[in-house]
Amino acid sequence: MGLFDFLKKKPGERDPREAAPAPAAPGAPQPTPAAVPSAAAPPAAAPSAGSPAPAAPAPAAAPAAAAAAAAAPTTPAGPEFFEATDAFGRRTRLPREEYRTRVLPEMVKAHGNDPDRLVAVLMQGLRDGFAADLVAAANRLTVIDKDVERALSVLAVVQRDAGDLDAAEATLRELQQRRPQSPNARVGLAMLADKRGDAARSEALLWEALQLDANHADAVHGWLSLRHRAVGDAGYTAELDRLVALPNAWRAQLWRARHDLQQGRTEAAEARFREVLARAADEGDALVMASADLVQGKRHALVDELIAPRFQPGRHHPNTGLALLHHYLATEQVAPGTELLHRMHLHYGHLLGEPLQPFTAAFDRLRLAKLPPPAPMAGNPRIGLVRLDRPIWCAGLQDPQWLLPRKAADARQVLCLGLAIQGGQQPAPGREEEIGRLSRGVPLFLAEHVWLSTPHLGVAGLPMAEGHGWALLGQPWQEEQVAQQFPEAERQRTILVTGVLRFDGEQRRIDLWAYDCALRQRIGHAAAEGTPQDIGRMLLQLMAELWPALGGPPAHKPPVGEAAFWQQYTDGLAQHAVLVAAMAGAMPKDRLYGERYVLQWLQQTALAEQRWQPGFWLYASGLCVLRQLGSKLPLEHARAVAEVFRQMPANSPFVRLAVCPLRAVGLDALWQSRRPEIVAAAGGDQGYAGWLQRAEAAV
Repeated sequence: MGLFDFLKKKPGERDPREAAPAPAAPGAPQPTPAAVPSAAAPPAAAPSAGSPAPAAPAPAAAPAAAAAAAAAPTTPAGPEFFEATDAFGRRTRLPREEYRTRVLPEMVKAHGNDPDRLVAVLMQGLRDGFAADLVAAANRLTVIDKDVERALSVLAVVQRDAGDLDAAEATLRELQQRRPQSPNARVGLAMLADKRGDAARSEALLWEALQLDANHADAVHGWLSLRHRAVGDAGYTAELDRLVALPNAWRAQLWRARHDLQQGRTEAAEARFREVLARAADEGDALVMASADLVQGKRHALVDELIAPRFQPGRHHPNTGLALLHHYLATEQVAPGTELLHRMHLHYGHLLGEPLQPFTAAFDRLRLAKLPPPAPMAGNPRIGLVRLDRPIWCAGLQDPQWLLPRKAADARQVLCLGLAIQGGQQPAPGREEEIGRLSRGVPLFLAEHVWLSTPHLGVAGLPMAEGHGWALLGQPWQEEQVAQQFPEAERQRTILVTGVLRFDGEQRRIDLWAYDCALRQRIGHAAAEGTPQDIGRMLLQLMAELWPALGGPPAHKPPVGEAAFWQQYTDGLAQHAVLVAAMAGAMPKDRLYGERYVLQWLQQTALAEQRWQPGFWLYASGLCVLRQLGSKLPLEHARAVAEVFRQMPANSPFVRLAVCPLRAVGLDALWQSRRPEIVAAAGGDQGYAGWLQRAEAAV
């Protein structure tokens, strides 16, 4: 165990070991590490979705200065706020005091009878500077843990970081008495000796530990740090060789290989890396250190030879995977990089979402750059409409009409067309996508709410340039011309909603018009303006003004959700439309970009306002559409979907349609476990029964 990492590392060197995150208590946020989890404690294989992640014991906190006052805690005070993830993978920030007084005690209590997880909680708490709050829990560990060496080692670290050096020494003496051959006891005592200014005693204890275990991580690191302090750069190579000469020593070989690489002795370094990995490839931190050094040293051929074939996500430490991802980007290996990124998300995405985030865009850009350039657009391209007769979340869900309100046989349809775009200048850099999404998000938002809150049927019509993707019209729709495209019977029951989005710098104005095709005249108008941050408010204002013309109540607004949520939701509708268009063949699926981001956005949107069930339907639809497109990305959402399914009652609409998203994320067995309960809760609904039969029969 890496418990006593306490001395300053050699200047310019990187210590590959950082503290691993502890598991969260059920329902509690899980703090997200500022750095990647520890190489000294590789995580266990990923658990089944919906269960808490098992955590291996973590090493101690970051190294403290050797000259620190003897009574001062080794661990720094820690950040003012903590980044955290909950059971759904949502990220949040917790004030330090709230974490200390609420989250940390809950975690200790939840894992108070599980020594492995309690160790992880303790070591994470130490890293974050809460040693004084953990003394009782560390004493509890000595009662429940059968591994006496681990329990007493952890207790000593907690006592030491809480500032009680005498208690820490007594604990280590007890460990040495009960386990005379314990290297941990000697390393811990060496740390205390160094804090008390006795470098010679510290060095002697570390050397004793190395005679017992030549590859003890903290003994190797601590001894090299002390010797470098004593002999300087000139004598450092000889000290490395002294460790390398110990029987069965492989860890020192890694430090020697790093030193050789830094000194430009590449052939010698490569030979040492080969030798170490031939002997100690099963040691997770050997892979971590070797991969970091080789990638930083741009020894890419050796990374392909030594690291890539050995790394197994879910078994080895994720730092190795992150190093490999950087390697694949540097060498523009799109296929293996994309596959590894998927496997990293499967096993570590709930812990390492932020470090993994940039790789999706980077590999997508590389993939698209390698495709043949698209055919140039004709001077007068053919523009067509993607017509959505149901809310877009019906896509991929086997047409669940039982979700929709019943409409009269003679109900009218409201066709909401994509917004025309008018601006006095080009959009600011980075705003083009925002404007394009808004042009299709508004009609999707309106059409969905027509379905849900008026007597009419809601239809969205989004313009596309054949073979090229979305089309943005520069002029408003000619309503009479559009109406003439309908057969007479359909024209008599159709209301058109057209609109224009005007922009000038950061200002946006949306005008909407309702046009009765039977009367051949406009019957309503709504307008709203603001900045990009005001879109949610503008949407609610437009709805309130336009709804009486569409058969809805005056000043209507959705039953739940504030303006910010509806802006996020409308953006999600527009992003999801890209997936649906690709599934329908309206755009080439090999040119899709950022599908992982789309799913993450839909998940976050659903969880942002859990009272709005269609948000979960939209998320489920995104998963199912991508599955039908042949993507593996839905599998990365197994944990989140399982948690939503677990928390919702059997009669909730999401749970009733969950057979589709659960299959998309590879959890059909979870559906089967609740199927009788769900069917019973449906109460003999024949529409649902027919849909369920169809959904379960679908491949």
